Amino acid sequence: MWYTNNQFWSTNKLYRWSQRLTYLFCKVMGDIEASGVQNIPREGGALIVANHVSLLDPLFIGSVANREIHYMARSDLFGVPGLSKLIKTYNAFPVNRGKPDLGALRKTISLLKAGNAVLIFPEGTRSWDGELGKAHDGSCFIAHHANVPTIPVYHTGAAELLPRGSMRLRRAKLNIAFGEPIDFSGIVETDVKREMYQQMGVRMIDAIVKLRDQMNT
Repeated sequence: MWYTNNQFWSTNKLYRWSQRLTYLFCKVMGDIEASGVQNIPREGGALIVANHVSLLDPLFIGSVANREIHYMARSDLFGVPGLSKLIKTYNAFPVNRGKPDLGALRKTISLLKAGNAVLIFPEGTRSWDGELGKAHDGSCFIAHHANVPTIPVYHTGAAELLPRGSMRLRRAKLNIAFGEPIDFSGIVETDVKREMYQQMGVRMIDAIVKLRDQMNT
């Protein structure tokens, strides 16, 4: 069954109405369709991991999610007039790029342990060609220490609606698929954390790729 916006509710009035407006925008500009929304737990911490192709990815994904979400955004975006206010409305919090940001990692884990849903992009940056890269250790660090369901997401159309380097919006079909929680069982915790995180990262990307392949069949 395809998503209907009636599934969403939040006690945060500003977020709730902003989410409805974003959903309406996505329907008008991209006839947005989403599947698997029910895989996001309605309560408790949930880590949502998605491919990253556009600055608007968080708004698109948030517009069809069945609950309020938080997400990381690179710190320099908070200095852009208008955009800063918009992303803060959608619970964005800053992360410094180019080096490990332990503060952002700790904040993400804290939000998850407090029962919130948080969206992150395992690749760490937008893809130039739409292909998926490797997951950064930071995303696996979060998944490991928060110990909440990790929900994979694959979406298309965002890069065409707002091409990289452009400020002009174009109509483009938007599709989003949410998968079942990623199974990290069988990955043994060792003193060499990097090896464990690499295995977790492979499973994250594989889960997103599986959704891509299902969408393309």
